[in-house]
Amino acid sequence: MQVEAIYDRGTLEFVHPLQLKHDRLRLVVEVPDEELLTTASNPYNLAPEVLAQAQAMLEKFDAIRNAPVPPDDTLPELSAKQLERIEAFELRAQYRREQGRPV
Repeated sequence: MQVEAIYDRGTLEFVHPLQLKHDRLRLVVEVPDEELLTTASNPYNLAPEVLAQAQAMLEKFDAIRNAPVPPDDTLPELSAKQLERIEAFELRAQYRREQGRPV
C-alpha cells in the first residue's frame, strides 16, 4: 500500500491517519534526489584527487577483468615448479575430501 507522508525532523507524519497493527514496522521511503544534501557518488566527502584516483583504479580493474582470455596454444608451457604446486593442491583437496572437510 502506498501512503503519503511528510518528513519532519526525523519523524514521518502520515497525511491521512492510519491505524497500524504494530508500533514498529519497516518501510520503504522514496526521497527526491534534490532533497539530499550529499550526493550518492561521494557520501564520505572525499577530495576530488582521491575520487579521481579511485576512478582510475576502477577503470584499470575493469580493463583487466574484461580483457579477452588468450587462446590455449599461445600460453607458455607450465614449469616443473608450477606442475609440482598443482599436484600439491590436488593432493590437499583429495585429503580434505577424505576427511569430510570443505575443499
